[in-house]
Amino acid sequence: MPANSEQPLVKGQFPTHPLKAAMGGYSAAGVKPRNDDAISGRIPESLYELHARGAMICIADGISTGRNSWKAAQTSVMQFAQDYYSAPESWTVADCSGRLIQALNTFFYAQNRSGSPEAEGQVTTFTAMIAKSTTAHIVHVGDTRCLLLRNGRLKCLTTDHTSMYMGEKEVLTRALGIDQRLNVDYAEHEMAAGDVFILLSDGVHSALPEHALLEQLSAPLKTQRDLEKAARALCDAALAAGSDDNVSAMLMAVESLPSESVTEAHRRLTDLVIPPVMKPGNRIDGWQVTEVLHASTRSHVYKVRRADKPDGEYVLKAPSRNFAETLQYLEGFTLEQWVGRKISHPQVMKILPHEDTSFLYFVAEWVEGETLRDWITRHPTPRLRDVLPVLTSLVSAVRVFHRLRMVHRDLKPENVMILADGTAKIIDFGSVQVAGFKGLLAGADEDLPEGSLNYIAPEVLAGKPASNLSDLFSIGVIAFEMLTGKVPFDHEKRGNRLSVNQKDWVPKPLTDARPDLPKTASAAILRAIDFEPKERPQVMTEFLGELRSARAEAAAGGDFVPLLQRGGRNFWRTWALTATSVAAVLLITLLVR
Repeated sequence: MPANSEQPLVKGQFPTHPLKAAMGGYSAAGVKPRNDDAISGRIPESLYELHARGAMICIADGISTGRNSWKAAQTSVMQFAQDYYSAPESWTVADCSGRLIQALNTFFYAQNRSGSPEAEGQVTTFTAMIAKSTTAHIVHVGDTRCLLLRNGRLKCLTTDHTSMYMGEKEVLTRALGIDQRLNVDYAEHEMAAGDVFILLSDGVHSALPEHALLEQLSAPLKTQRDLEKAARALCDAALAAGSDDNVSAMLMAVESLPSESVTEAHRRLTDLVIPPVMKPGNRIDGWQVTEVLHASTRSHVYKVRRADKPDGEYVLKAPSRNFAETLQYLEGFTLEQWVGRKISHPQVMKILPHEDTSFLYFVAEWVEGETLRDWITRHPTPRLRDVLPVLTSLVSAVRVFHRLRMVHRDLKPENVMILADGTAKIIDFGSVQVAGFKGLLAGADEDLPEGSLNYIAPEVLAGKPASNLSDLFSIGVIAFEMLTGKVPFDHEKRGNRLSVNQKDWVPKPLTDARPDLPKTASAAILRAIDFEPKERPQVMTEFLGELRSARAEAAAGGDFVPLLQRGGRNFWRTWALTATSVAAVLLITLLVR
């Protein structure tokens, strides 16, 4: 396991029936003096890696005219396999593989333009199959192929990137190292027990028709030895059929898929006992409760300290026994632990490494400061220049999640702490959506996140997957509330808890409550909380830029606010009485004269 990837070895983390697969391959130069092909694969021994990242096979075929194409082929299969298992598990397979292939292409392209005889001529095709959970992910560039053998029938899952040259010879139209920009084919296919995935170089598939391939794959294909034997048989058959190219084959057989019933998943997650409700003075695994911070039907949060940890106070969070039978809640609690241990950033509360225990809870760092809710209470009518630094820091904290392909989904003032230096720190992530974990959870991981509905984006309430723009919506709502003291959509107060009608998502301008604010600031925040995600600023920095421009405009004179909008009711009542008194005095003076 890579050193930078922490294993959350927690009971209940893995399914009772994990993916089982075997792989085997063979590669030879054939009639050529040099082998420009390369193959690689990995089935992790670690149950955590196998569950979170899956198993992989890949193949590359360097072009024969390239002086160093063999280097490109070897580098691509070795580096892809290494970097894939070192990348954050929260990334999706599509995103991760796309990034890795683009990085390899950029490297090869730079080498080919270097002018060095030892570096140029690095061009290769590449195809990989990644088996994760119940899905096969195919990544492909060039004319190497991925085929699926199921129930005695072959199906090609890739398309060759070639075209006819002068009507006689096929030439590559896409490969790593040719162009600065590269389009990568990506596809997903549902797997079944008994499937065999076959990666072939063109030296094999161009020489053997389908019936010949099936003939070499007719023997049982279950063990590594079976697969290695079949891979060599394919290559030997291609050479016997007249192939004048390098020959390579890489196979993976899927014995069984990860699966478990809801009952099995629940039993797995309840291996740990939910602690009873505690009070100050109680102890659990050496942690002593000093204060009850929060108690609800969903969870209990305590301030704790420990004799062998003299460096201060900590927070212990335990689920409520009310949800002991709710699979989705238990998985969410486990996922919250994973997120807090995986992210190491000063703007995200850190959860301590797991310790052996028979109870279900986690311990996090104690964060000194005030909640954003308290900040709002202390600043009933803040200036835009006071709000902007807090929003900027909050955006910075949220982008920590986004860089790891996570969406928070439950941003609200209660989940954000403001430290003494004004930095925002996120202290709750029980509703985080992790892109890379789609399909790995037994519960309904796409259900509505728990939290205040006044801050959740409409598309999430409608049951759609959350995106970065969903978090931007929540930040826009928070900005609205910070400046006006009210949320723009009070669904909970109105009892309209799950409204997804656009007419219920039309807020009033901020200037109705705060006529002193620049209209451009109001427009920026209203755009961030637009019903349609495509109408919101597409990046958070754009939203902050609009607010900074509004602040600069206000400092320079800003929007003109008509006199009739500048005062409240009491001001104008006093003004009217004063004006009447002045008029009376003037009339008396004229009469006396």
